Amino acid sequence: MNLLLYLLEAEKPVPMRKLEALYGGGEDSGEDKRRTIFRHLDILSGYGLEIIRGDKYGIKKKSEYSRTEFNLHESQALYFAAQESISDVDMRRSIQQKLLQIFHSNKKRQNLLSKRTIDLVEFCDKQINQSKRKYQMRLLNYSSANQGTKRDRLVVPVSFSLENLEIYAIDLEDLARVTRPKVFKLDRCEGILKLKDLAPKELQIHAHKLMRDPFGYLIYDEALLHVEAYFNLKAMTIFLLHFPYLTDQFQYLDAEVDKPFRLTLDIVRVEPIIGVFSVLLNHIRFENSDAFLAAWKVFHQANVEEGLAKLFTD
Repeated sequence: MNLLLYLLEAEKPVPMRKLEALYGGGEDSGEDKRRTIFRHLDILSGYGLEIIRGDKYGIKKKSEYSRTEFNLHESQALYFAAQESISDVDMRRSIQQKLLQIFHSNKKRQNLLSKRTIDLVEFCDKQINQSKRKYQMRLLNYSSANQGTKRDRLVVPVSFSLENLEIYAIDLEDLARVTRPKVFKLDRCEGILKLKDLAPKELQIHAHKLMRDPFGYLIYDEALLHVEAYFNLKAMTIFLLHFPYLTDQFQYLDAEVDKPFRLTLDIVRVEPIIGVFSVLLNHIRFENSDAFLAAWKVFHQANVEEGLAKLFTD
């Protein structure tokens, strides 16, 4: 993200030493930084950007336009990505402010998100993520997909996901049954009312550390399913066509001849990945993945075998 934005803003190609400065570290890490920079340049090239290489590096500007512009989809995606990938708080907020300006300037031409949703995004980021004190809030006319109801919900938000537009909150109306945070979709409520009441101390709001697995599932207290799979080049290429955001999870092993690309993941559920794995079984092998394979077998027996039997007997 930093590399892309830096090269887009650069008026002309820049030397390698300026790119290395983006990645921090001391002189001893120069070789590692250059290797990382080259890998990131290859990733940008894979998305269709023409990379200038040599003594200096940059992104080749197209002749048919005079300046770089982000459309609504691009500016929104970059805004959410910046929240997760840029650790420097001041830099992140500066970049996000610019991206929001781009978003609002293009809003009249396209309608990706409603003004109400954008206002709620900014409200939640400020009142939930940036607030040190956790207040009770009322989600107005929240539409529940599971219950088929539409009513106000009294909650204590723990955090807000800019990427998924979700509020992770403890449902104060259901404390007797569930005390861990639930997921509330931002687009299912008509508004949010911040109350004066603080979160009850016994809830220990700050003790909740919400994390997601690589496929976006919330990680609670359950044990994760470890996946260690070895791919040949063909299998890895096909796999990354489906899951390009998992590129960084692969490691190349010099000692491996047949299947040198190792993928390691820790996931909550098997459903997102087993479909692709199924068609690549002749090109991959698994190690240290007993719990994952057992869960895959259970899912297959419960949801696939009967359907296949009906398909092939008709």
